[in-house]
Formats: sequence, C-alpha cells, structure tokens
Amino acid sequence: MTKIIGESDAGGQDGVTLALLCEEVRGWFDGVPVEQRFVHTELTGLTFIRFCHPTEMGRGLLSPSLCLVLQGSKKILLGKAFTAYGGGSYLLSTLDMPISGQVAEATPATPYLGLRIELDVREIAALIIDMGIEVVPRGAETTGVFVDKSDAELRDAFLRLVRLLKKPEDSAVLLPLVKREIFYRLLKAKSGSVLYQAVVSHANDRGVHQAILWIKDHFKEPMRVDTLAKLANMSASVLHRRFKEMTVMSPLQYQKHLRLLEARKLLLNGSLDAASAAFSVGYQSPSQFSREYRRYFGISPLRDREGLKSREADYE
Repeated sequence: MTKIIGESDAGGQDGVTLALLCEEVRGWFDGVPVEQRFVHTELTGLTFIRFCHPTEMGRGLLSPSLCLVLQGSKKILLGKAFTAYGGGSYLLSTLDMPISGQVAEATPATPYLGLRIELDVREIAALIIDMGIEVVPRGAETTGVFVDKSDAELRDAFLRLVRLLKKPEDSAVLLPLVKREIFYRLLKAKSGSVLYQAVVSHANDRGVHQAILWIKDHFKEPMRVDTLAKLANMSASVLHRRFKEMTVMSPLQYQKHLRLLEARKLLLNGSLDAASAAFSVGYQSPSQFSREYRRYFGISPLRDREGLKSREADYE
C-alpha cells in the first residue's frame, strides 16, 4: 500500500489547525455548484480547490505555486516516480513544470479540499537577501518541484492568510507580512534546503531559466540543443545536465510536453481537428503527433477530443 505523505495527522495542534483550515475553505464553497472546482479569492494568487470525486491521471502545466492539501489526497508522477500526499502536505513548484497528477481520494461527503498560492521566486529571493537567511543543503538535489509535510507554524500562517479575506481593511498591511512568514516557514521546513537551492539557482544559474523561458515562448519552433546552449551561455552537455536536474527531463522532452499540452487545449476548444492542431504546435507529421499524443495522454487525439471536457483536471 502506498504511504501518503501527511496522512498520519490524527490530532494535536497540527490536526486542530488543519481542521480549522478545512472549515474555512469549506465555507467558501457553500452554495457553489458541485462541478465548480475552484474559488478565486480577492487576495491575489490565493485560490481554494474542491473535488467531490477522484479524477483520472492526467497531465498539465504546473506554474510556480504551493498547493496545501487540507482533506483527501493526490498523486503525482514526477519523472519516473509516483508520490502520494494527503492532508497537511503540500506540493511546491518554483518553475513551470509539465506534470502528471490526479485526485486520489474524494467523495461528495468528504471532498478533496486544498488551497493554492502563487509563488514569485523573486519575493522569496528578496526575503533571503533582506534577512540574510542561509539554509544548509542536505544533498545535491536542486529539482524545482517537491512534496513536503507542513508543520503547525506553517498551517497557522496559512490560517491567518485565509482569515484576512474576512478583514479586507487589514489585508493591505498584514498580507505582505503573512506571505513573508509563509516563505520563511517554507525555507525552514524539512525540504527547505531544496527550496533554498532552487531559489539561489534561479538567481545564479540564469542560463537554465533563460532556456526554459525561450522554450516556453518558442515551443512551436524547431529547436537545436547546441543553439539553446549558446543562448544559455553553456556547453550543450552542461545545459542538458543542469536542465534535467531542475526539471527531471531534457530540453527536447520539455518542448514536446509543452507542444502536446497546447495541442490538447486546441482540441478542447473544438476549433481544430487533430492534424491541424499538430501543425499548429510545430509537428511536421500528424502520424508522429498521434503516436506521441497517445503515448503521453494514453488515448488517441480523436477519441480524446470527444470526452475531454468531462475529464479535464487541474493538477496544481
């Protein structure tokens, strides 16, 4: 049986704070249709999430963010490894990351509940510089995505953040302070060294991030790794190694994932057929597109198009 990170929380202050967060978030879905999965709040970057049923394993693009699970559980595939995580744990990403995931535990009576806050790596870097924070690395891992279990202090900070929604007059003053505390708690967490290294890498290893941004902006265009390496001011071998350390995939794999995700959006919109979608995202061969689409999503483009809306899920 797969162990779920965070599922052992049964009591104590950790459990009390988590229950209070569940109560707060559940209240924002009162009167909201069951099929509506998100409530976007007036606090910029803060979103509440609810799923009333498990979802199929699907693929999406995870943006820089933190998603704290309050109730239920999720499962993600990062690289070749599955990670399951439940109430009290969080998924954190410091970069745009193609990822596979699903809601594993959810029922109408006990839905999956979570909250998501967008992250700006520059804000975390500013905190590190302003406060002179140093985190001793625990290893060589520098991947920009990881899962960890929250502690009582971090949950308490999130609870105060959520409660600011009911006190808009306090938000202008307290929101920046609470956000900085959340960043501080994340840096001091068990996996804080991974976040610290990712932020420092973002500042010092600009070449890889320039490569990521170029691929995102030009994923429809042909790409040569040696040309990309010149843009990043690295050798092709160093870029390949550093890119894979941060994203668990090569630059070419990253580009392919972005192409397939964009093609799926085009099919979802219903504006293009499979062949047209393939050409629109940079494929020269519709048959190659169909093979890679089936391998990536587990279904052909034609079959996927019909039932896509009902199966579409968000993995953030």
